[in-house]
Formats: sequence, C-alpha cells, structure tokens
Amino acid sequence: FKGAEDLGGGLSAIWQVESSIAMDEGGGWGTGRNTFIGLKGNWGTVLGGKHDTPLKMVGRTVDLFGDGLADSRNVLGGGSDTRADNVVAYMSPSFSGFAFAAAYSTDLGPAAATNSADADSRDLYNLSATYTNGPLFLGAAYGDGDGHEAIGVGSQWRIAGGYTFGNFKIVGQYDNLEDDDTVVAAAGAQNGDFDAWMVGASYTMGAMAFKANYMTGEYDGVNGAEPEQWTVGMDYNLSKRTSVYALYVDGDSIVLGGGAGTSDQIGSGTADGDVNAFSVGVVHSF
Repeated sequence: FKGAEDLGGGLSAIWQVESSIAMDEGGGWGTGRNTFIGLKGNWGTVLGGKHDTPLKMVGRTVDLFGDGLADSRNVLGGGSDTRADNVVAYMSPSFSGFAFAAAYSTDLGPAAATNSADADSRDLYNLSATYTNGPLFLGAAYGDGDGHEAIGVGSQWRIAGGYTFGNFKIVGQYDNLEDDDTVVAAAGAQNGDFDAWMVGASYTMGAMAFKANYMTGEYDGVNGAEPEQWTVGMDYNLSKRTSVYALYVDGDSIVLGGGAGTSDQIGSGTADGDVNAFSVGVVHSF
C-alpha cells in the first residue's frame, strides 16, 4: 500500500506500507518489508522507516533469480545486504544516468538476530553510486559501522554490472566482506575475510526467457567453506503482468532460499554440504 500527496512547488509527501504473505503456509500482514514515510522533489527523495540498504539495492538490480530459492544472497549475502530498521535514507535523481544513495541506520535488522537494539553502538551506514544508460548498468556500494562489528564483520564492498544487447543480457557482481571477529571461527562469525563473485546471462525468445548464472565465494580463514551455486531456469510470459517460471538450482556449502521465507529454506550451509532443488511458480505484478 503506497501513496503520495502533492504539496506544491514540485514537492510531494510519500508513504508506503509493504508486507509479505506466505500463501503456501500461511502467515503475513506485517510491516517486515520496506515501510516508510518521506518527501520527494526534483532534488531527490528522503525517507525514514524500514528500507533496503543501498548496497542491497545494487545487488538486487543484477539478480536473475531474486526472491526465491536460487537468490544470489545464498552466496553473496551478509553484512549490509539487508533490509535495515530505523533508517534515514536519501536517493538522488538521475544526473545524465548517474545517481547515488546514502543511508544511516541504528539497527542492522532481523538478518542479524544479535543486533536488534536501536543504538549508536549498533549503527551502520551505506553509500552507493550507479550509472544507467540504456542497456548498460553499473553500480558500486560500500557499507560499514558498529552494526557490522556487532555481528563480527567489517567493511563491505560491492560492484555490479549488466548489459543488454538484442535479446541477450549479461550480469555480474563481486563482493568483499571483511572478518572483524578476533576469534578464528567463533560461533556465529564468518571464518575469515570473504570474497565472492557471480556471472549470469539470459536470452529472450518471444514470450520465453532462458536464464542461468553461477556464483562462488571463498573465506580466507582456516578450513573456510567455499560456497558455490549454479542455476538454470525459464520464465514464460502469459501476459504483460503474469508469468510462470521453473528453475533448477544446485549448490555446495550454502542454504537455498536467501530470498524466501525461512520455512522454505533448504540446506545446512555446512562445508561440503551438497544441496539441490527444483522450483516452479507464478508471478503477477499489480
């Protein structure tokens, strides 16, 4: 649910209440997704509430299988890749294709169960810059703060890009997330600095879109797991607003379902733990 009111002089008040409903297993109607109030003008948008971090938004732009079992966050998540609580954010307008965003939060959000209090000792900040010009997208983002340290991680960098030529589209992403924990392999902490990358492509043929991607990561800690995932799938557009999809995903040392409800996640995330799944669904935009 969202709306806007024209305040005159090119200024508008905006608001949104976004929820999720687990149609297969029940539950929902909360404010667990992007929910905010703010102001928008030709100078950009400023908002306060619960919102995706700028770093997360850069990654969402190039994920071919987002918000499902094969979500790229199965490998490339963590750190600031989250929907943070108690956020104040600014998104700039486009300057000949260039845009930037900045956000400050006093709570990293539910992705980190140990980091639920609103306090300056658990805050974080995110910055991103993007360039969009027709078929080309480029993005870079940075996240850091005491909220990272509270969950044992340090600063985080992300770069991503995509290019469409004819019916083909190619995407890629690289992440670096530092380990800030003083105890090697401490409970709940990552095992050393983490580097990960992803490449993917799609081909559209009429109403069908064939997609595939591959991603992997590596921890530099002792006996660090090396998460890996590859996915193939197809979308079929029944109309401009409704489509069906099918995909197959296979991975190692991961939990599938980084973009799904917790009850739909599959795998343990332990080292050398193979996991695979087949998923079908319907998507309707309104």
